[in-house]
Amino acid sequence: MNLPAGVTPGRSFGQVSKASMQSWFARLFPFFVLLAIANPLAPPASAHPHVYIDMKTAFHFDDQGRLESLRITWIFDEFYSAFAVDGATRSGSSYDEKFLSALAEENLKNLAEWNYFTEVTSQGTTIETGKAADGVSTWDDETGRLSLAFSLPLKEARAAPPEAPVSVRIFDPSYYISIDYLPDAPVSLADGSHEGCAAAVNVPEVEQVWTNLPESAFTDPNSSLGANFASTVVLTCKSGKS
Repeated sequence: MNLPAGVTPGRSFGQVSKASMQSWFARLFPFFVLLAIANPLAPPASAHPHVYIDMKTAFHFDDQGRLESLRITWIFDEFYSAFAVDGATRSGSSYDEKFLSALAEENLKNLAEWNYFTEVTSQGTTIETGKAADGVSTWDDETGRLSLAFSLPLKEARAAPPEAPVSVRIFDPSYYISIDYLPDAPVSLADGSHEGCAAAVNVPEVEQVWTNLPESAFTDPNSSLGANFASTVVLTCKSGKS
């Protein structure tokens, strides 16, 4: 793959100096950022994602039925996937395990500053999360797509009673990267005690979002455009869980 002048073949989120950035996501996708910095405040007609991620999330609970952590899986689009593995040594139908392991480690290191694009709240209050762990990069030779899976713990396990459900949104604030749930089994309740718990995925109507966005969403670099398009998972457990 031929990269633009000045760009080193990059395999992880972030190999461009922060001093050279005109927007925060330059540290994450050095190849794609060259497209964005030419027009950092894109007008509505051109404000759209350039990188696409399919996602699924598993909710993990403790033995008291409290949410303990999230297991997040991202599947990157074919274009970014090809870029990420460019130059890597193949091993059968995949790539070298050491390479994939180092790739996951570097990606999580760079994503930490942005809290892994993850927002966990309850009744409008932020629920703090810890450091991501157990990062794994895998390659699907059939689809030509790279994936990254990681666990994100809550700093303190959290109950989700009907009067105070837990909401999770995972998004790129700039909307340069589109992160959308897979249509089949996007969310699951994994290990731990979760009897009486349910997770509902609320997907915004994209056309309606575009129609109602104010001009500031495109002109203010702090507007968090991507939040408007983020799906929200609402976790609710029956009263009595604590």
